[in-house]
Amino acid sequence: MTAVTSPRIGVAGLTALVLLQLAVTAPPLALLPFLGLHIARMGVAPAFWTAAALAAPAVTTLVMTPAWTGLARRFSLPTLIGWTGGLSAASCVLIALASDPLMLLVARFVQGLAGGGVVLALAFRAASRTAGRGFALMQQAVSAGCLLGPLAGGLAFERGLLGLLMLGCGGLLLAVTLAAAAAGRQLRAEPDGASPNDRTKRQELSLLCAGMCGSAGAFAFVAFFPAWATAHDPAVYTPGLIGLLHSLSWLVALLVLPLWARGLDGASPGIALGLSLIGCCLTFAAVPLGAGLAGIVALRLLQGALFAGQAPALFAAVEALGPSRTVRLARARASLTVGQLIGPFAAGLALASLGPSGTVFAAAGLSLAGAAALAATAHRPRSARCPTP
Repeated sequence: MTAVTSPRIGVAGLTALVLLQLAVTAPPLALLPFLGLHIARMGVAPAFWTAAALAAPAVTTLVMTPAWTGLARRFSLPTLIGWTGGLSAASCVLIALASDPLMLLVARFVQGLAGGGVVLALAFRAASRTAGRGFALMQQAVSAGCLLGPLAGGLAFERGLLGLLMLGCGGLLLAVTLAAAAAGRQLRAEPDGASPNDRTKRQELSLLCAGMCGSAGAFAFVAFFPAWATAHDPAVYTPGLIGLLHSLSWLVALLVLPLWARGLDGASPGIALGLSLIGCCLTFAAVPLGAGLAGIVALRLLQGALFAGQAPALFAAVEALGPSRTVRLARARASLTVGQLIGPFAAGLALASLGPSGTVFAAAGLSLAGAAALAATAHRPRSARCPTP
């Protein structure tokens, strides 16, 4: 990840924030690929409990969305960082100690209550001179967590050490939380400003719909790409190769995000979001068109590079609409969460009616719908260059 020097907290403080974001992201991703198997080992029917555990963090994330504005007004940003890190650590410990699916469900609810997607977005933005640099650096840390989490989880699960891994993650979270909160003593979340006018509300709704659809398209594709691949050529697309392709897409995202940061700081983040959505749509739709293995590898790399900029562009665009940073970032985070729920459901319907290729075209359609939502309201948010107060 690229280093970004901030006059507010310095390299060491920003490094602590990066490590905290990585530590918040990696443990859930270490569990998710093996969640159903982990629940089955508890001796219960996994279908219901797996679905409930998958949805649990989204439920509490959405419930918490209206609360963040009040919390940001009442508590300092270092206190909120402590909230996020502490609850994330508690979630890891509960997962490690869970001997039944109900306790695991509680752990996943606590994960959503931690609100890392909102608090750490505020922290990275406050620690950076520009929106592009702050949000892109945050997304780099997220990408690193998405890359490392499944790798560590796979090794731990095979050796029966998943609980120990989660306990270790909980301890690491507490350590980096203390470091990040101490380094962020000078940081503050920007207070909410005046109520938006009707035009700003329309622009915000357009951006939130675009973010939701982009997230839905990506999660639909990731969830059902294995179904398409194994139906297309099961001898070539083994689980190991599918996992490698997934990891490579996160790796290229990690590498290209500095370029996204420069683009977001030099142009309209709304335009960048639209280009990312259209690019994802085209690369998703190209998958079933007989590109061959080399073509699929190239498409997955391109998809990782294109999707990497969506969350930073969305956060920068909603912030550029006005001074109400906390509420806008909370809504943007919620829109991405809703997309994560909608996407696999829509692709599942497409699978039932159109077969495996239908799931890929559903992912493309969702991304295209996001671009259409963005174009429906012609908006020109002010530049993301404006400094934080």
